[in-house]
Amino acid sequence: MYLVLFGVVLILAGVPHGASDYLLFRQLSSIRGGAFQVWRFFTSYLVLIVAYLMLWWLMPIVAFLLFLILSAYHFGQSNWPHIHFSDKFSERLTMFLWGAAVIGIPVLLHFDQASTIVLEMTGMRPFINDTFRAALIFLLLFGCTANMLHLHHQGVISKQVFVREMRNFLLLMLLFFTTPLLVGFGVYFVLWHSLGSMLDQISVLRSIRPGFGIKNYLLAAIPLSIVAFAGLGLLYFFLGDYFDEGQNLGVLFLFVSVITVPHAFLMEWLYKVGSPVLEQEREAL
Repeated sequence: MYLVLFGVVLILAGVPHGASDYLLFRQLSSIRGGAFQVWRFFTSYLVLIVAYLMLWWLMPIVAFLLFLILSAYHFGQSNWPHIHFSDKFSERLTMFLWGAAVIGIPVLLHFDQASTIVLEMTGMRPFINDTFRAALIFLLLFGCTANMLHLHHQGVISKQVFVREMRNFLLLMLLFFTTPLLVGFGVYFVLWHSLGSMLDQISVLRSIRPGFGIKNYLLAAIPLSIVAFAGLGLLYFFLGDYFDEGQNLGVLFLFVSVITVPHAFLMEWLYKVGSPVLEQEREAL
């Protein structure tokens, strides 16, 4: 039953936070002073989606690894938009480490269920022995903690930010260790990632378009949300049986991976443009 609930929550919470991509592209393009071209957005979007679908068809393992890497960076980026890093390497490392822990630790803790999803997506079931899994979990926990300590020691984050981020990280890890895979990840995805990303988008868009609020955001997300729901329905209609190895979540995660690619590029643009706004807002917390 919770598999169905997870799917519904992931779709209802995850799709709208990415369905505002059209609005993001339009508003961010206006900063450059050029006229917004609808065809340019949809052409770019569709080219990325079709190219990634072809990669899934021809080299599913490569496509899956790319999805993991891109998702890890994207999750980490959404957690650290308020920090002014002194160099790009430290910024990328922090974001990737944090995102890798958020993805890797629940997967490693509940590897049997996760491996079935991977099997449904790629046609291959991964295998990692218990000792190696425990070592990887320890390395991810140690790496994130050591990196946050390093950021604090270097003065990149204040003591207040360090305490807050460590508290949030420990709460998230407690959630992953005490709940089933999809419950823990679903709570993270909705309350940590999707909600936080929506608020960041609204903040940046408000700085470009005064008076912009959550109502405007949700209304803008409706058209692409409808298209996304229809696309997911078609994928299940044509591929549902092919990707079913007992959980039938392969199509759902394949769909998420496909829409993550263009969304991640747009969010990279958003955080680059809106970092001063987000830094000011987080400093006021």
